[in-house]
Amino acid sequence: MRALLSTVAVGLFLAACGPQTPEPAGPSPSAAAQRSQSPAVVGPILITFNETGAGEINGATPFSLRSVGDYFPNSTVQRAGPSGSGVITVSRPDGLRLELHPGADPKQVGKIVGLAGPVVGPLGEEIGSDWQSLGFDAESCGRGQDDMSHALICYRAGAPRLGYVVDLPGFEGLEDQTPEAEYLDQSARLSAFMWTAAEV
Repeated sequence: MRALLSTVAVGLFLAACGPQTPEPAGPSPSAAAQRSQSPAVVGPILITFNETGAGEINGATPFSLRSVGDYFPNSTVQRAGPSGSGVITVSRPDGLRLELHPGADPKQVGKIVGLAGPVVGPLGEEIGSDWQSLGFDAESCGRGQDDMSHALICYRAGAPRLGYVVDLPGFEGLEDQTPEAEYLDQSARLSAFMWTAAEV
C-alpha cells in the first residue's frame, strides 16, 4: 500500500513539472497603437457640392473614365448614351448617382450633376428637401431646358456655378412658367445639384 501511494505521488509530481501549454501572447503595443490610429469608415461618404465643384472633382479634372474612376473606388464608372460618349455616370453601392459632362474643352469636366445618394449642398441641403427649407425666392430661379424642362433651376446670390434642380411634380403650366407660391410650398422638392465650370 505504501509503495502504491509513493508511485501515485511521483506521477503527480512529474505531471506538474512537465511541459505546459503557453497562453497566447497578446498583441504587441505597436499593433494595438496602429489599430487605434485607423478608425473604421462608418456610413456613406458624402459628396459636397459647392461653387468650386463636387467633392474633389472640378473643372480641372480630366474627362476620362480612368481619371474619374480614381476618385470613386468600388463604384461603377461608365460611359452613357447611345454612342457611349458624352456623359460619364458614377454609381456606388451606398446609392450615390452622379453624371459628369464634358466642358468647353472636351478633355475636361464641364458639368457635374448629383442625382441621388449621399450628396449635399454647401449649407447641408439634401436631395428631397422641400421648397420652404431651401429658402429660395422664385425670382432667383428659372425653368430648366431639355431633360430638365420639368424643373426650376435656382441659384444662391454670389454662387452662379451651383444650380439647385427643383422638381415640379404634376405641374401643368407653360414650359417657361414659374409656379405660384402655394404650389411651390406644397409640392416642389430638390431633385439634384448641378455644378457647371462656366458661370450661368
